[in-house]
Amino acid sequence: MKKNLLSILIFNKILCLILLVSNIANAQTPDTLLAVRDNLLNSRMSVHTNGGFLLGGTYDGDAFGTGIVANGAGTRLMWYPQKAAFRVGGVSGTQWDSANIGDYSFAAGEGCRASAAHATAFGLRCVAAQQSSFAVGEDNTATGAASVAMGYHAHTNARQGSFVFADRSTVDTIRASANHTANWRVSGGFRIFSSSNLSTGVTIQSGASVSNWGQSNAVISTSTGAYLSTGGVWTNTSDVNKKHLFKKISNEEILQKLRALDIKEWSYKFEDESIRHIGPTAQDFHAAFNLGTDTKSIGTIDADGILMAATKALEMRTKKQSDDIDKLITENLELRKRLDILEKHTFLDTASISWPLVLVLLSLIIGGIVYKRYNFIPSSTKK
Repeated sequence: MKKNLLSILIFNKILCLILLVSNIANAQTPDTLLAVRDNLLNSRMSVHTNGGFLLGGTYDGDAFGTGIVANGAGTRLMWYPQKAAFRVGGVSGTQWDSANIGDYSFAAGEGCRASAAHATAFGLRCVAAQQSSFAVGEDNTATGAASVAMGYHAHTNARQGSFVFADRSTVDTIRASANHTANWRVSGGFRIFSSSNLSTGVTIQSGASVSNWGQSNAVISTSTGAYLSTGGVWTNTSDVNKKHLFKKISNEEILQKLRALDIKEWSYKFEDESIRHIGPTAQDFHAAFNLGTDTKSIGTIDADGILMAATKALEMRTKKQSDDIDKLITENLELRKRLDILEKHTFLDTASISWPLVLVLLSLIIGGIVYKRYNFIPSSTKK
């Protein structure tokens, strides 16, 4: 008896659960106002009390294009179940004929065509003509597989995996030049923000206007203050208001370390061997000066600072040598003056003594000659 009662209770519980699930299922499906079925009683369309509607059908690819309900120009909303494709808007020609509708495709707007499988096109005169391509905006064309054309007059140019965005600054078309590339025309600048309050990031622009961060004449500008100028010069931020913990240095000591630093010619492993560079390794540079954030890179501002300090040390050496040379020149001039004075006095003293002596010597010589001539003449000659 007890077993029968237990069985009845269990049965009642199961029945209640089934009824509950059934009621939940019925509660989740709105009541049907209109139902349309085919000759096999398969549901093809239904309209419900909550305003929702359902369009069904069977996908078969419609190889001969006989399943489409409308062709040619016109304004319409069209569900094409044989290709599982949807169209809404209007066309002026054959854009929505069966031959121009891709399987599982979507097109909306004016004159848009999605002719490839899984393609999407919407806006004004946009075309998605390759597998899984996407075109949106005005006069954009995606002809590369899985490519995206957005904006105004953008064209993926049969380059698969490419992305092209064009602004409305010109009617010229921008085209992708290679597969798997991102191509942008943004004449007002390309801005990337890396914080929710837009205080950090990078701006790529023409240089004609001031960037988000206040730099003018910059092609690439950053929130850090560093930027690439329109002339191709990378400029580091060096604002005193962004620095602290200043410390005195010895320029001469830095020059000595620089002298000992191993500097060679080399190539990067990822460049062609014909491309050469000159400089130290980051490890040697860090070991010598302990600058920068790591041992695998050299900051340009650190390298520039080392060269400036070493240059100042050389300039101090040069100045000292110049001062020493000037001093030697001055001393040499003084010595020359003294020598000139000594030579002048020596000449005058010599001149005052030598002329009388010369006259006496000349007199003696002449007298000797006359005496010899007249006293050594033979007797016969005298007669």
